[in-house]
Amino acid sequence: MVGYQDRTDEAMHSPTQTRTTGPTDRPVGRDALLAEARAALHPDAGLLLTGPAGIGTSTLLRALARETSAAGGPVLHCEPVPDEAALPHAALIDLFRTVPDRLTARLPERQYQALHSVLLRGGDPRTDLDRLTLRVAVAGALELIGQDAPVLLVLDGLQHLDRPSAEVLAYVARRAPELRVIIAASADPAADGVAGTRRLLPRAHVELEVPGLPDDALTTILAAEGLTTDPARLRRILHLAAGNPRYARELAAAAPAPDGGPTVPPQLRALLLRPADGLPPSTRTALLLAASAGRPGLGLLRSAGVADPVAALAAAEERGLVVVAADGRIALAHPLLAAALRDDARTGDRLAAHEALAGAVQEPVERARHLALARPYEDQQVARALSEAAVTAGRRGAADTAYELAALAVERTPAARLEDRHQRLLAAAVHAADAGRHADARRAADRVLAETPDATRRVHARLALLETAGQALDDARSLIEGGLADAAGAPALQARLRFWSAVRELLGGRTADAASQAQLAAGLAAQGADRATGVDALGLLSTVESMRGRPAAAETAIGSALRLAGRAQNTGLLRRKALFDLDADRATQASRQIAALADRGLGSGPGSVEDSLATLVAQIRIQARTGECRPALATADRATRLLQDAGLTSPLGDYAAAVAQAVGGSASRATELAAAAADGCEADGDRLFQVRALGVLGGAQLLTGDVQGAAAAAEVLQRARELGQAMGLADPDAVRRLGDLAEALVLLGEPDEARRVLADAGDATRTWPRRWGTGALAALDRADGLALAALGRTEEGVSALRRSAAALRAVPLPLELARTLAGWGAVERRARHRSSARAVLEEAEQLCRAHHALPLLQRVQQENERLAPGERVGTTTELTASERRIAELVAGGATNREVAAALFVSVKTVEGTLSRVYRKLGVRSRTGLARADTGGHVEFTSTARVPPLIGSLGAS
Repeated sequence: MVGYQDRTDEAMHSPTQTRTTGPTDRPVGRDALLAEARAALHPDAGLLLTGPAGIGTSTLLRALARETSAAGGPVLHCEPVPDEAALPHAALIDLFRTVPDRLTARLPERQYQALHSVLLRGGDPRTDLDRLTLRVAVAGALELIGQDAPVLLVLDGLQHLDRPSAEVLAYVARRAPELRVIIAASADPAADGVAGTRRLLPRAHVELEVPGLPDDALTTILAAEGLTTDPARLRRILHLAAGNPRYARELAAAAPAPDGGPTVPPQLRALLLRPADGLPPSTRTALLLAASAGRPGLGLLRSAGVADPVAALAAAEERGLVVVAADGRIALAHPLLAAALRDDARTGDRLAAHEALAGAVQEPVERARHLALARPYEDQQVARALSEAAVTAGRRGAADTAYELAALAVERTPAARLEDRHQRLLAAAVHAADAGRHADARRAADRVLAETPDATRRVHARLALLETAGQALDDARSLIEGGLADAAGAPALQARLRFWSAVRELLGGRTADAASQAQLAAGLAAQGADRATGVDALGLLSTVESMRGRPAAAETAIGSALRLAGRAQNTGLLRRKALFDLDADRATQASRQIAALADRGLGSGPGSVEDSLATLVAQIRIQARTGECRPALATADRATRLLQDAGLTSPLGDYAAAVAQAVGGSASRATELAAAAADGCEADGDRLFQVRALGVLGGAQLLTGDVQGAAAAAEVLQRARELGQAMGLADPDAVRRLGDLAEALVLLGEPDEARRVLADAGDATRTWPRRWGTGALAALDRADGLALAALGRTEEGVSALRRSAAALRAVPLPLELARTLAGWGAVERRARHRSSARAVLEEAEQLCRAHHALPLLQRVQQENERLAPGERVGTTTELTASERRIAELVAGGATNREVAAALFVSVKTVEGTLSRVYRKLGVRSRTGLARADTGGHVEFTSTARVPPLIGSLGAS
């Protein structure tokens, strides 16, 4: 509570905060609303915040009070409650509780006595009360308090003010400007009599409705208060709370329901149902039916047995509990009201409502749910209906709903029907995997493995477990081998297991074995007439062959897969085709394909969360390569939300975010994310994405352009090189990583070693056909040009860089082109070809700006600054030997005192010499000196920084 506090015996001071606030007193997600509210805080206006109980009006008022108090302004605060509305002057007593008697004693005697008695500090309020004198006394006291700064009156809950206090405050409100009083208040617009409370504010007051908070803000509030919960329950809490922070807190704090969802605690239920007190039984029945229905309407209530739904709901509508639309649809005032009505109903009434609705609805999913809720016991008919409804929901893409229905089907299956129970457990595992509920999927599949003697069902249970293993498949060997034993004589089942074996081999970095297993899977699928597995196996084979540097074999495999798929839309195959097109220099086509796939495939269809994540990762890789930097960041956010909503963690999420950050965000952030992704992939045994994450990490480190960054990049990229060689990788991604390693070695002053790395890279590309991997080949030319220039073979270096730029202009890879132009510009500048350097660097900068490639833009700008007129060197007078030595030391980072000690001269001599050096070289600072290009007159040697070259984008 914020109040007035006297801090000396002689003078008045501003109030101080006397209440310790909790973590959520900070108004999360309310910055814009707070700004509007602040603007209204002056005596001529005043502020009224409106909103239902719990929406956050009190938190906002407290924040405004704290700000006023911190700025030295006096604050008086009252927060009346319903029980105090009948107590005369309760609000005035609350407002003035921290105002000392010594201040009110300055009032004229009669005013002081009137106020003193009303505040229960002396006298008899029943006999001493003079209403006019009291109003004048309150106004006078406020005028005394506000001598140094306007007084902020915070009236939190106008609808609960007692009438005598309201009369006094209305008198103050009419005189607010001359009294220098600011009034900030709140009210619930649905409360009785609230309309008349506006007289308690200045006539020109500002009225702001406080809306519900977005889900992310509510999640932040719950986390700050330690009210974290599992993702599935959190989603239900957020849905029921509908933006109301109080509702979210109470739901999260309450014990979960038997099904794991939230329950409405009694105190909150009483608050929500207070307007329903005294309603007739027919209205309560109609309300319960509306609260229990998925899509309530007058027609549904009539079919469920309500003879006259309009008449039955009339009283509820008058009290604001429901709204009946012109088309007959019924909407309850708040989602939580429906839950409160259900929780408040007697068991028999609740079961009867669901039984009536099951007979009234035609939609199979809703009908099955009502049947299950109406008959909470084993019932084969109900279990069958739930199973069929789960299949329907799965086809519609509602994977969460499908799993919940399938789980209910298991519960409703009679214990004697073991085969049905196991079949329904398998279905629940599949639906849970599709919904990203991996723990639920594993529990269901493990139960089948433990209970069933049926070999085929055990195979399907193992396949469900493989589906939920994510990237961590290295430990799944026993699952696959056990499945193959159970699947003897069943080629279709063996094919699926061989496919997962191929995936396992690929993620483990064993590409030759992965190709062998994929080919075996495709053959078994053909024997078993399993088209879907055949398509998956051939698609995977194409990816593996492409990674091994065998694009012809990859193209044959993907062509076979597409023919086998026919008109069927296989998400994994289309994703692989888009990535293959990118490597084949069909970047525009790849971008178009993956965008269509992402727009169509996420949040709809039977695809799993992992499949959706794989699509988003592929889209980010393509966007990064084609220069769509802002879209890449947006797609990375989409991938993060997908994982958060599913309650999953995956190093692929960090990898995707790192790729996007490396091209459009921050190199340092990309470094953090890529390091986390590499560590996570290594822990999961995912060698494939470990190598890719190391490539992004090395590229991000290389973007710094300094020795430290180059050294770190060289170490990381060398590790990626060794892993790639062990895996037999020879695809464009692997070649680009070698090009980045060569650039890092050039920066470290090892151009000969860089050329040896480039020779190895060239060997990997010898089997590539024309028009395949152009971007990677151009990256090798770029690195070779930089290495040649570093060896003093400038003309050959420029020729290689020009060749790289020409190749990249022929394909839409703008960021690769910008990197080549930046390296080319650096070489031209060092050769003192300033006009040529300026031209290519300007083109590089324009490309970076056009594509919002911020990390690369910073590197280009650093190189461009070295051409700025104020930074040019060597165009006037050469330095003397002593000037050169001092300049070298300062450019290396030494202070003036350190230079003086090293050369046995005075600090004043160093300062004078530096002034001449700055004038001769045309620079104005130590930074300019460290960047200075000597033009052949003097070469500074700095251990802290080397001339920058352009590093890797790392968007593999």
